[in-house]
This record gives sequence, C-alpha cells and structure tokens, in this order.
Amino acid sequence: MTRKLILHIGTPKTGSTSLQHTLFAHRDQLSARGIHWADSTRPPRAEAPRHTSLSYAVRRSPRKWAAEREAILADFDASGHDTLLLSDEVLSECGAKAIARLAEFAAPFETTVICYLRRQDHFVESLWNQYCGEGRRETRSIRKFAAAREIRNQLDYVAMLDPWNKVGTVRALSYDAAKSALVQSFLDTLGIEIAVENEARANVSPSMNCAALLAMLNRQDVKYNKVKVVKAFRADTLKTALGSTLRAQILDQCRESNAALADRYGVRFDDTMPEERETPLYAPTEAALAQAISRLAPGRKAGAKAKNVKE
Repeated sequence: MTRKLILHIGTPKTGSTSLQHTLFAHRDQLSARGIHWADSTRPPRAEAPRHTSLSYAVRRSPRKWAAEREAILADFDASGHDTLLLSDEVLSECGAKAIARLAEFAAPFETTVICYLRRQDHFVESLWNQYCGEGRRETRSIRKFAAAREIRNQLDYVAMLDPWNKVGTVRALSYDAAKSALVQSFLDTLGIEIAVENEARANVSPSMNCAALLAMLNRQDVKYNKVKVVKAFRADTLKTALGSTLRAQILDQCRESNAALADRYGVRFDDTMPEERETPLYAPTEAALAQAISRLAPGRKAGAKAKNVKE
C-alpha cells in the first residue's frame, strides 16, 4: 500500500487558521476516508488545531527533530490509515536545512505540498494588520513595514516554492480566487470528498483604521485593552492601507517573479486595484477615530450610532 503525505505549508494570511479549524472539526470524516489528521496537541501551541510542533522542531536541534519525527510516525502508524495530513503556515518560512529534513521525512511517502498565495500587496497589508494587534506590537507605519527587508524577502513566491519540489509535488493556488470557499478548494485540489457543512471563520482581522491606531499606540508604548479597541472599530470597514502609489510599486517589483509563478505553478493573480487614497494610511481617518472614541466613551451603549459622534 502506497502511503501518502499531504503537507499544507501556508502561507500566512491565507485563511490557514480557518482551514485548520474546519479540517480539525471534520477529522472523523477524514478518518473515514483513510486520511489521518496528525496529533496536534504537542507544544508549543498545543491548544491550536495546527501542527506547530512540526514547524518548531524541524528548525531546532537534531534531537528535537528526531523526537518530533518519531512522534508523528508513531501516531500515524497507530491510526492504520494510508494518508497523513499535516498543516502549519509557518512551514512556508522554513530555510534550506529544515526543508532538507522534511524531504528526508517525506521520502517514503507519495507527497503533495499544498500552498496558498495571496497577491503581494494584499499580503503585506494583512500581515501588517496582524502584527499591529498581536504580541509583536508592530510600531512601524504601513509604508515602513512594506519597505522592510524581512517583508520584501517574503514576496518572491517562486523563490519560496522551488525548494519544496525536493519534498513532493507542489500544488500552489491563489488564495484570492479560493477564499470564498477555501476548504472546498483545498479538498477539491486533493481529490478528497467529504461534506463540509460550515467553514470556520477564525482570526478575522480588524479594519485598517484600527491597525493604524494600534501602531500609533505601540510607537508611544501606550498600554491599552486590544479587545476594547478592536470592538470600538467594529463598524469600520476600511480594508486598504497601502495607498495606490505604494501598491503599484510593490506589484511592479513583483511583476517578473509573478510571471514565473504563472508559468511554473499556474498561479495568476487578479489585477483589480481597489479604490483608495493615493498615499499610505499613517493614522486612522478622523471620522473612524471619532466613531471609535464615541464607542469607548463611558456610558455609551454598544449600538451608538455615528450621528451621535459630535455630542
């Protein structure tokens, strides 16, 4: 019997959390079709339905990697199934050493590496939004963030994907095209037939106005209650922060790589540009900030309307 390995490597900000929650919730249906969702309860994120122990150990010492490898294989052997499913978006950030280890691990399997990609400008905005509100406490404006070397290095998708061909057959897909039915896209790509009643929605990002305020507060080292701040912006729907000039610059710099991505992996991004201001969003708009302040004001009801902001 040929044993198969499905390795979902991300990338970040492509609905991975929602995908993982949904697959975890349907692990019994997957099991009925011979697909084993590997044990995801080992640290460092034992509470999350994703295989953080794999992405953590594969980049650590030989001893840690050997222990993780044995744990994965023992768990898989005990399942009695022929297909092993592992998922963590951090895997897409692995370097050459970690990928070489995964290639050796995958050698006995018929392996498929599946990776979703977000158009680079959308990726930068979404990542900045996440960093502003999480433990990293991002302080940079969207312009400085987009210009940082560690961010720009993540935008050449071909350079990221090519080394994974040593691990297995790489299936790259556009997140932008699949996001409305991400789980179904994942299952269809792999030829898996299970009935998914509801796709989980997790890790939903706040508005860009909210992210801009969080970055400002972080720069000033102000203590704040993130939950309350995000809730104050819940009626705000701004989804863009780059501005048209910076957005065009990012896409122009990715043009050659994206042409190779289309030729080599069949991924083509929609070229639709959003309606937005020309310059980047350095601070929340006056209207959005006023609305948020009104919601944070003592004694205001959660459903306070915008027309009362000037009170």
